[in-house]
Amino acid sequence: MPRKATLLAREARAKLLHLVASLPNDACLPPLGILGQSFHLHPSTVFRLLRDLVTEGVVWQSPAGKFFPAAARAERVRGLPVCFIGREMWQWSRLYQEILDGISEVCAANGSPLILLSSRSLVRQEAAPVAPVFAAQRTQETELANLAETLPKGAAGIILDHLWIDKALGRTKWPGGDRIQLLDGRGTHARILAPDYAAGADISVEFARKQGLHRIGLVVPFAGDPAIDAALDALRRAFAPFSPLEIPYPATSAGENSFRKFASVRDLLVCPEDNVTLAISNIVAGLPQKQKPIILGTQGTGVLHSPHIRLRIDYRRLGRAAASSILHGTKPPRITPTLVRQMVG
Repeated sequence: MPRKATLLAREARAKLLHLVASLPNDACLPPLGILGQSFHLHPSTVFRLLRDLVTEGVVWQSPAGKFFPAAARAERVRGLPVCFIGREMWQWSRLYQEILDGISEVCAANGSPLILLSSRSLVRQEAAPVAPVFAAQRTQETELANLAETLPKGAAGIILDHLWIDKALGRTKWPGGDRIQLLDGRGTHARILAPDYAAGADISVEFARKQGLHRIGLVVPFAGDPAIDAALDALRRAFAPFSPLEIPYPATSAGENSFRKFASVRDLLVCPEDNVTLAISNIVAGLPQKQKPIILGTQGTGVLHSPHIRLRIDYRRLGRAAASSILHGTKPPRITPTLVRQMVG
């Protein structure tokens, strides 16, 4: 009776680990076809096993598509370009400016050019905090197909804007090399490097508890941004014991009245998008000081400043981690938000 494919795959994984450990750093693994014959598996199954080992940091896939022990990465990619594929530069938010600054720092130190490839249609936003318009999947597939053709041969890796849809990434013909998607994603076709949204939500809840706040308004900004949606989901879970009132934004006249219901210094409005947080603060600005609710912005950009209560995320560090992971094979650190300004009750 033939063995189950899952058993064959487990045995193949063990053999791959042994093979990688026995190879010199500069020696590549045999081709997929040969490995498949040896393990009695289809080459596509072997490829998936190897990609898992890439994610775990055991194996590295070179820009040419060959697989090596992870230790071979640093020397082989030295000086090779890193590509960022995302929105047009004029659409960069403060958040993305910080991320790209961090990527640039590591690339410059490594002697690796940073190549920016931009999509005209990925996102359109006239001005903050107006709701942006995101490209549909079919449009993304067309854009990525065109951009992939312009990728330089032998790039060390590709860093992707978080707005690219997983299915569009999956239907793109990529060259070899590492791929990282920033801020959010499914992780199927690129590794994900994102802040710890759950930790940020927990910090926000702890702030509310320490201040003795019980009435919570959770602002729901425009839909369609995966990173904001992920942060919002984390906030919903963390604040569930408070039974928060969800308030949609952009605000209608009824929505503005919802904001004004939170008319006490013992109330808290929590918003996962910082430009929307600024807009909300303008809505309640006319209230007497004793009736102004506390407003907490959790996106963590440098847009918000005192006296706003805010979380701060080191997005420059996140960018450095992405580039360092590609160029040096380092394990990305945990990017945890911090509370910038603690109120005294």
